[in-house]
Amino acid sequence: MNILFEEHVELLSLFEKFKELSTKEDQANSLELQEHASTVMNTLDEGIKGLDNLDAFFEYLHQVGASHRRIPGFKVEYFWKIEKPFLEAVQTTLGDRYTENVENIYKITIKFIIETLITGYNNANAPT
Repeated sequence: MNILFEEHVELLSLFEKFKELSTKEDQANSLELQEHASTVMNTLDEGIKGLDNLDAFFEYLHQVGASHRRIPGFKVEYFWKIEKPFLEAVQTTLGDRYTENVENIYKITIKFIIETLITGYNNANAPT
């Protein structure tokens, strides 16, 4: 998942504790960055697990989306930057089991998750 930050270095500047990680070596050696990447993957995993209970799924991902409002400079389109690294991680994990059908299922799933995060982000400042 570190590929997300390798390909989108500008995202590191959003996080105070990652701003100084300017080289790939610094990024690879940063335990905090690895933990954050792990948190992102765990969030996606929890989202996928929650698909059997849609109320909990929406509540969880809306909260995660809304929490990104607290990150100064965060833009809603940044959520889409997780799509490619996620699909690459799934492909690496599944290896030969990563068929075209499986790929399509995961593309639909990650799109649904990202759209749900965006809804939570957008609704965070909406009047109730």
